[in-house]
Amino acid sequence: MKKKILFATLLLFLGLGGLVSSKSVNAADTDRVHFGFRWYNPDDTTYRQQKWTKSGYYMKSNTVTVPWYTAAAWGHSYKAGRTGEVDVSEGHSVQVHQNTTYNLYNKLVEWYGTGNNAYIKAWSYSNGSAWGYWHADH
Repeated sequence: MKKKILFATLLLFLGLGGLVSSKSVNAADTDRVHFGFRWYNPDDTTYRQQKWTKSGYYMKSNTVTVPWYTAAAWGHSYKAGRTGEVDVSEGHSVQVHQNTTYNLYNKLVEWYGTGNNAYIKAWSYSNGSAWGYWHADH
């Protein structure tokens, strides 16, 4: 009888220990930017965020291991047709350097309305990475 009680108590503590030590699963942090550049694969994109205002995309670069990279505003809307991916920068792009803040020009809300997905497309033919933050509504 004592063995059964001891065994049941052990199982209870093991079960509670599993609950206490379990990690909660969170969605990806869409504000954080990490670009990876390779000479044979120079393009990368951010996570998508919904865009509600006509403001620019705010982007802050922290660490950049390439001399610079180029970034432009892109969007995704079913109204764009085909794949829905559309360049909303009207030809405007920026050369991004370390520890600098940018306001990326875009026409996503003007052309396709509010609530569409915004993202940044970046490219560099150097091997390296870049980290920072961004917000669709600045």
